[in-house]
Amino acid sequence: MKKIIYLLTLSIAIVNVSCASLFSAANGDCSCTCPACLNCAHKHHALTAEQLAKQDSLNAVKSWHDAELDSLLNMDYTIVHYDSDPVPYKWDPDEVISTPQETLMALFKTGNPTTGGDTEYVLKEISTSTKVNDIYFYFNTKDGVPEPLRFVVHFYADDQINFNKLLFNIDGFKYEYVPTGIKRTNDGKFYSENFDNAMNEDSRDIVAGLAHCMSADVLLVSERGVNHRIYFSEAQLKHFKETYELYRKMGGKL
Repeated sequence: MKKIIYLLTLSIAIVNVSCASLFSAANGDCSCTCPACLNCAHKHHALTAEQLAKQDSLNAVKSWHDAELDSLLNMDYTIVHYDSDPVPYKWDPDEVISTPQETLMALFKTGNPTTGGDTEYVLKEISTSTKVNDIYFYFNTKDGVPEPLRFVVHFYADDQINFNKLLFNIDGFKYEYVPTGIKRTNDGKFYSENFDNAMNEDSRDIVAGLAHCMSADVLLVSERGVNHRIYFSEAQLKHFKETYELYRKMGGKL
């Protein structure tokens, strides 16, 4: 940038010298308005029409250079450091949820829980049937205060996986979760594998990641060596976010 400013300054100097040189050999009073001629002690040469045209051209060029130089000199050259390296998602205990609680509450159905508390909050769009493949959050409250957020996986297919671990890819970041209490049942030719776990401090970063990410998938790691990958849909990511926001809005902590 300094080189550009030096070049512009040099150009202006050349304009001034050229203008002065243009009129130095003529006779009569000089009417040139460039700095070189204004400071000249011998204003005694008149300008021809051709010289006047050249003077106007030089003055126009000088004005342009002056404007460019002024613009460059007044620019803010403060060096700004940008943190372009993405970082894994982390649970923020001080996060403020801007969505109104009333707006979020309208999305949920409430009922009697089977896993503790006195009221269960599940999104209306979610089916809790173990025969419907889905992965989602829900939570219970006790005296109006949210209990630990719960994480559910329902897998129902005609081929058994026998998964024992989940590997998440959340916006490119890797997270691992080992569920407990996995239920495996047989329904004719179909197999059902599901769990309903309370999340805690060790798993809360996964919760934050699923609630804030742009894309994610999970690998159900099989005990038999045949894994199964699930790509989360936009609707599923939206469900994670909405449940998380209501949970935090009502004072939920992990």
